[in-house]
Amino acid sequence: MKAQKIIYFSLTILLVSQFIGCVAAAAAYVAKDVVDSLEDVKVDAAVSPGVTKEQLNQIKRVAFAFGEDNPVKMAVHGDLTDVMTDTLIMEMLKQGFECIDNQKIKKTLEEEGVQINGKVNLESALKAGKSLGVHAIITGNIKTSSAVRGSGIMGMKITATSKIQSAALKIIGVENSDILMVVTINYKHGKNPNAASKTIAKIIKTKLENPFGEKSQT
Repeated sequence: MKAQKIIYFSLTILLVSQFIGCVAAAAAYVAKDVVDSLEDVKVDAAVSPGVTKEQLNQIKRVAFAFGEDNPVKMAVHGDLTDVMTDTLIMEMLKQGFECIDNQKIKKTLEEEGVQINGKVNLESALKAGKSLGVHAIITGNIKTSSAVRGSGIMGMKITATSKIQSAALKIIGVENSDILMVVTINYKHGKNPNAASKTIAKIIKTKLENPFGEKSQT
């Protein structure tokens, strides 16, 4: 009987310990999530003279042009251009925009007799955009930072992670090939490409809908 009580007591302590551990882990996760959500993101925007809110509000069909002239380069090595373009298109679709991908732009250019061997640059995107009814091309520069870590025996396994540190985006009207707005985004601690794409898409939508930061009338 005494042995059974000891076993019962030990199991109770073990279960309580596991429960406390789970609660602590959950609390840590929530705390991290809160910290991430409060991360300082500095956003600035400038509208070109003569461009109206109504013009910007009408932009609903867009394409991205991170071509050879403005690629998204990783800090260590490689190219994030295709990854960022694809994730930005996905996030812009979620925000209610219609997006034209690079394959459709390339196909349109080829039908017009223009051969594209590499990435679609801004000039090519503007040319195809007119045929495709695109309202604006979004281009610019995105800066990244990378962290390299070694793990395993003698650090033989090397892993590198990239974070988006800032983005300087130009929203260019297809009709006249003119800059309508410039938006800059700076992350205090950096964000992974997927998280950054979500933020960038939301900021673009907000700035197009309310370019001059007007307060809503209540």
